Amino acid sequence: MKLFVACFTLIILASNCNSKKLALTKTNENTLQQSAVTISYSAHTRGFYQKLILKQNSLTEFKDYEKINAISSTLDAKDWDECVRLLADIKLENLPNLKSPTNYRQYDGAAFAQLTVIQKGDTIQSSGFDHKHPPAEIKLLVEHILSLQEN
Repeated sequence: MKLFVACFTLIILASNCNSKKLALTKTNENTLQQSAVTISYSAHTRGFYQKLILKQNSLTEFKDYEKINAISSTLDAKDWDECVRLLADIKLENLPNLKSPTNYRQYDGAAFAQLTVIQKGDTIQSSGFDHKHPPAEIKLLVEHILSLQEN
């Protein structure tokens, strides 16, 4: 009977430790996936250039074509988590095929804008759209990125 209780206890402890290890592994994988994502938003026209690069802990902004004077700032974890959440709602395979709701950029009424996502070594670019007038599928993400830049 003592042998049975000892074996039973050993099995329970081993399975409990294994489940904690599995939970920690999944948490580490999610963190690695989030840190492997880079989101880039660029807008340009004659006389105007803006590029925002978001990574897990940083926001870098360029305001010149030469990309000499970078403006770097730290990105709050809650803002990054919101970006990742909004990005998860987007079907990335459809990103290059999105249609712009307006065409102001064709006659210099708005800057030409583009969203780029680099994830797991793959670079996915959206089709061109008007600055501050993105397609509906990516509107919330673009608005969130632009609000981070304004703050």
